[in-house]
Amino acid sequence: MSMISKYVALKNYIPLGLPKETDFEIKTKEIYLDNNNNILVSNLWISVDPYMRARMTERKNYKPPFNIGEEMEGYALGKVKESKDENFNEGDIVFSNFGMRDKFVCKSDDLKKIEPIDIPLQSYLGPLGMTGHTAYIGLFKHGDLKPGQTILVSSAGGSVGSTVCQIAKNIGCKVIASTGSDEKVKWLIDDLKVDYAFNYKKVENLVTYLKEICPDGFDLYFDNVGGDFLESAIFQMKNFGKIIICGRISQMNVTKAGSGLKNMAHVLVKRLTIKGFIIFDHDKDREPFETDMTNWLLEGKIQFKETVYKGIENTPKSFIDLLEGKNIGKMLVKI
Repeated sequence: MSMISKYVALKNYIPLGLPKETDFEIKTKEIYLDNNNNILVSNLWISVDPYMRARMTERKNYKPPFNIGEEMEGYALGKVKESKDENFNEGDIVFSNFGMRDKFVCKSDDLKKIEPIDIPLQSYLGPLGMTGHTAYIGLFKHGDLKPGQTILVSSAGGSVGSTVCQIAKNIGCKVIASTGSDEKVKWLIDDLKVDYAFNYKKVENLVTYLKEICPDGFDLYFDNVGGDFLESAIFQMKNFGKIIICGRISQMNVTKAGSGLKNMAHVLVKRLTIKGFIIFDHDKDREPFETDMTNWLLEGKIQFKETVYKGIENTPKSFIDLLEGKNIGKMLVKI
């Protein structure tokens, strides 16, 4: 018996600028179980993530471009509706890379079974998923974060940034958080208990402002935005400080190339370490992340805020709003 799958496809590549809803289309295709693709999954939650923007161009990157007109990919949580595989049963909750669609068929190797604990199911796309894993690996494996250090976090109101703030507070660090709205500033201070948060859009001179609010400087800067913010942060880093490059949201949708860093002398004199990382290189580095994050969630030490759009038809809008910073916490689509 065949079924109809509804999915999101890219209509054309977008080398420059912010994507528009007209760059996407909602399509349908017939799917059916066979001897190879013998598991039918109905998606429940779809993760919407900034890295997808890099796959909307033909340029070489750490992930290949999306195929025009075909199903886009992304992380998702779903429920098994039918299975001819002995390893999966109807009703099993599964994690996959078959997001951006309402249902799909696949083989068992394409799925990871989830054994839910007493936390919201969508946490497996947030703090227990790529979001939390990115924050944890960046802070500890690459940033070598230690208790008592002072950390600066940009895009702190997003999914990764807000998780970074909470992990750092959990181990006894001082956290300075930058974000793009007063609403997010209030959330970061009142709920996440960062030491200081500010709306960077209201700051006239970021270099002098960072010096005013943290005269002793930063041990670590967790960079989610790049651009001018990165250059400003370099001025206020401590000697032997570390800068972890996680994202470049400020540069993803520009229409012309920006200038390079003009203060590399400070990197030399302060003996700074600047390191970029891609979380897809760390698929096997799941411990101790999963143990620590599970414990923090069960103890209420990690909060998981969501911006949720409903229906596969609203997935393009959710992605564009993510790139424009309209989300607080994790951007999700509920099917």
